[in-house]
Amino acid sequence: MARLGDNYILPGQSDHDRLRVISEIHDGATRELLLRSGFTRGCRFVEFGCGLGYVSRWAASQGARATGLDVNEEQIKACRSLAEAEGVGAEFRSANIYEPSLEPGSIDVAYCRWLMVHLNRPVEAMHAIFNALKPGGVMVCEEADISGVYAVPHSAAYEEMRDTSIQAGRARNVDYEGGRCAHLWAKQAGFELIHVAAYHPHYLNGPHKGFWNWTLRIATQSLVAEGTMSRKRWEELVEGMTEADNSPETVVAHSRMHQLIARKPKAVGNS
Repeated sequence: MARLGDNYILPGQSDHDRLRVISEIHDGATRELLLRSGFTRGCRFVEFGCGLGYVSRWAASQGARATGLDVNEEQIKACRSLAEAEGVGAEFRSANIYEPSLEPGSIDVAYCRWLMVHLNRPVEAMHAIFNALKPGGVMVCEEADISGVYAVPHSAAYEEMRDTSIQAGRARNVDYEGGRCAHLWAKQAGFELIHVAAYHPHYLNGPHKGFWNWTLRIATQSLVAEGTMSRKRWEELVEGMTEADNSPETVVAHSRMHQLIARKPKAVGNS
């Protein structure tokens, strides 16, 4: 199970399938955003919180000098194996977002997805990215707002699981609605705002429709373990979400994804 807050670690091999689905759902929008940001062949690219390195490997395949960083050493090993299997020259290593061990002023493009909303100190994390960027370099972020998860016709189970997860995050000082604040965090970290946008996947059918059922039930298992939610209630809510997923007439909305391109001012050094 993932630990929340600044100790956030995805649970390694057991979560690889879910990370693959995240890639399938979001990588198209991510690539468009990166190309809009000024990502080019030969640029120095670093992905913070790289998971299984899907974006880093794509960046390397496009000719970038790409590095993926993640605190989870098991996933870094998996990244290296995947890159080797694909014949892609991306580098992967374990690092903490607050102390990434990168040379100041050395990066052209920094990228993260679904990272800041899991941290207690997102502004501090962005400031670490700021320091690693060259003057004029850009930070590209995609951060979730899970208040956008719902079903129509209304599903009380989805609503309760969503709200319970948001409240659990607040109790641990993380903000799962924080995607909407990413631009404010960036400003506090010293960035110039270049571009903001959002997109909001909705599914009537298909293999990705139940992704947030999957995600929410994983996220709330810790509440069952600590006694905050009963096993019976958890099972009732999973059953209710699954009923919505299986209905051919129900649309399930995923988290709203907020996109940000922010630039380190050319006249500002590291601090």
